Amino acid sequence: MAITNTEVITFANDTVRPMAEKLRALKYEIDAAITKYNGGIGAVCVADMAGLVEDGREGEGVSRLTGNDIVGLVAQMTTLQAQFAGAGVMDVIIKPCVRPLRVAE
Repeated sequence: MAITNTEVITFANDTVRPMAEKLRALKYEIDAAITKYNGGIGAVCVADMAGLVEDGREGEGVSRLTGNDIVGLVAQMTTLQAQFAGAGVMDVIIKPCVRPLRVAE
């Protein structure tokens, strides 16, 4: 049975499709970040509350990161990566996509 309700059509086009494209891109960005982290960064960035990242950005109002902050976020990305790797998950995400994949560098 065809869905002709304009609210559903609008939701599909204005919410579902853009969200699917964002999730698809996020999956590939997470994969790239974890690959980079596991490629050597993880060996020198330890979970340490005292080890501040000296990026000189505190004057810009940017929060100071610690090694612990970085390791904690990588752990969360790993959890999301496992979720994306679940059976059929990416099939569900890719189906509504209409635009070519664009991943931030």
